[in-house]
Amino acid sequence: MVAPLENPQTFFEDAATVGAFVPHGKVVRASRKEGPLSGLTVTVKDLFDWANVPTGAGNPAWLDSHPIPPHDAAVLARLLDAGAALVGKSITDELAYSILGHNFHYGTPRNTQAPGRVPGGSSSGSAAAVAAGLVDVGLGTDTGGSIRVPAAYCGLYGLRTTHDAIDRTGVVPLAPTFDSVGWVSRTAAPLLAAASVLLSGQDADRSWSKAWTLPEADALTDSETRQQQAAFVRGLGLSTGSLTGLTEPYGGLEGLRKLYATLQGWEAWQTHGDWITERKPIFGPAIAQRFLTASLVTDEEAEEAREKMLKFRAELRSALGKNGVLVLPASSGPAPLVDDTAERMDEVRTRTMRLTCPAGLAALPQISIPHVGSDGLPRGVGLLGPADSDRALILLASRAGAS
Repeated sequence: MVAPLENPQTFFEDAATVGAFVPHGKVVRASRKEGPLSGLTVTVKDLFDWANVPTGAGNPAWLDSHPIPPHDAAVLARLLDAGAALVGKSITDELAYSILGHNFHYGTPRNTQAPGRVPGGSSSGSAAAVAAGLVDVGLGTDTGGSIRVPAAYCGLYGLRTTHDAIDRTGVVPLAPTFDSVGWVSRTAAPLLAAASVLLSGQDADRSWSKAWTLPEADALTDSETRQQQAAFVRGLGLSTGSLTGLTEPYGGLEGLRKLYATLQGWEAWQTHGDWITERKPIFGPAIAQRFLTASLVTDEEAEEAREKMLKFRAELRSALGKNGVLVLPASSGPAPLVDDTAERMDEVRTRTMRLTCPAGLAALPQISIPHVGSDGLPRGVGLLGPADSDRALILLASRAGAS
């Protein structure tokens, strides 16, 4: 493979077999500055404004109806200032409203680590490009699992950052209460390098004291992931405990998922409803149904969901304290097949959202640690930590992944 900075045209021609980049985003931009990220290549999810490059948000109607941004998103400016190089705009599920990785208009990026299976979304192109070795880091967003799920499906490390820890100026929103910037990499080192720049105000040192588990989550995943999770917990060398009863007042993890979906849907419609009503864009069937459902959520339902969310947030944060970590699966198992039925895809999405929604509801960081099962398929175990423990979580994940 030709290095992207040496010959961008040849690079994108060679990379076409992975299908990770949108047609309007096959560009490369090297930083003019030397810095801690010099030599690091970063692909950019097509939600982030890149000066003088169109932002498409995974939908041609969005691409056609929005002006080309004159300025970089705040996070891109920070990466460039630190010496990183930007390599292409990567495919996202439409308006980031999915965790599977299909795109009705641009296709499904190839999951090179699990051929024939979806890459996960909505940061699908970023994960696919990193998994294929095309770039070092894939920049994306995570609202309900859009970093953690593709990381698990593609055998990558993936970080969903503490909500609002990174400026989202210049990033197309979906549900602002939950939207967070995140990134994926093949090993923990590039993940940590990016964090050292983007989360420089955080202390990377933390005296972790306890690893918590959530028994209810075990029933939602497969035996391979459960076994690896148990091994990770042992490898942490921390005292352990079980957060029994945490989810019961909310109807269990399924109740939390419904709570999350209600508030996410309401916010998604508040964010994009006027544009959808006026523009009438063509969406893939699953995305179209999701926005239709979102349009029916009432203000009263959203307010009730928000009140419950804040209560759950306080309870989970209290349980973790400053030095506790919650270990739970990053997905319900390996990636489903690209040609699985719609019913099967929806079932996988629902099960997985039960596992990913706690971090979003609590506005907390979570990292996905890759492992490969005996069947050769990638999976992920998640570590969910206190607010602003992102950098310390990466170091803890490095330790767990090496054990």
